[in-house]
Amino acid sequence: MNILRDPEPEAALAFLQAELAGLMERRGHLVQAVGLCTVRYQGRARSDLSAGERLVLLKPDGTLLVHGAEKAKPINWQPPGASFTASLADGLVGLTAIRTRPEEIVQVTFSRVDLLVSLPLHDNVDLDLLGTEDDLQAALCRHPDLVEPGFVPARRERNTKRGYLDLDGRDAKGRRVVVEVKRTTAGVGEAQQLWRYVERMRGQDPDLRGVLVAPRVAERARALLADHGLEWREVEWSKVLPKIEAMRAGGQASLARFG
Repeated sequence: MNILRDPEPEAALAFLQAELAGLMERRGHLVQAVGLCTVRYQGRARSDLSAGERLVLLKPDGTLLVHGAEKAKPINWQPPGASFTASLADGLVGLTAIRTRPEEIVQVTFSRVDLLVSLPLHDNVDLDLLGTEDDLQAALCRHPDLVEPGFVPARRERNTKRGYLDLDGRDAKGRRVVVEVKRTTAGVGEAQQLWRYVERMRGQDPDLRGVLVAPRVAERARALLADHGLEWREVEWSKVLPKIEAMRAGGQASLARFG
C-alpha cells in the first residue's frame, strides 16, 4: 500500500503517473484520490460539476467513480474499459478517463489534493448469491404450503408457447395451478405475464388456476389479476431464506431443478 498525504502538485502528479502506469498493466491496484476538484463530462451529453471535496476511485479494469459525501451512487463515473492519464497545468492536478466506444471523456481537476492511496486488491468474485428466483422456486417446491395448503408441485420452469412457467402443480381439489414467482414487488407486467400463460391453457383446462407469488403485489396488479380470475400470495422472502440455507446445508448447494 502506498499513501501520500497533502502532497504538493508535482508530488501528486508523480504518484499518479507511477500508479496509473501499473494500473494500466492490470496490476490489481485500486487508486484513490481525495481532494477539492471539479468534474467535466463530455460524450453522449455534457455536464460540469462545480468544485467540491470528493473521493475518486480508479480501478484496474478501467472503471472511474467520483463520490461525494452522500448517497451510494457515484455522482460521475466511467464504466470498465476507460484509459487513464494524469497531468499538471497551472498548479492544478488533472485526471482524465477516456473511452472510445462510445467516445466519452471524464476530466477531474484537483485544485487541492488531500490524500492519495494505492493498494492491491485480489478478489476472485466468488459471489454466493442467496435468494434468487431460482432459489425461491426450489424453496416453494420443498415447502409448497407457502403457496397454499394442499398444493402439490409437479415441475419447475416448464416451457410454453408464451414463455416459461415458474411452477406447475395441483391444488387440494386436483385442479391444475400455475405459479409465477417474483423476488421483488410484482407489478402489472408480472400480472400480465401470468395472464398470458393462463389465457392460452384455459382453452383446454377451464378450471386452471393462476397464482402470482411475491413479497408484495401492487394495487394495479391486484386489480388486473382479479379481472382475469387470477390470484396472488404475498410471501415474506425473509422467512423463506432460512429454508433455502437449510436446503444448501443439507447438501443441495446447487438447488437443482425440481422434477
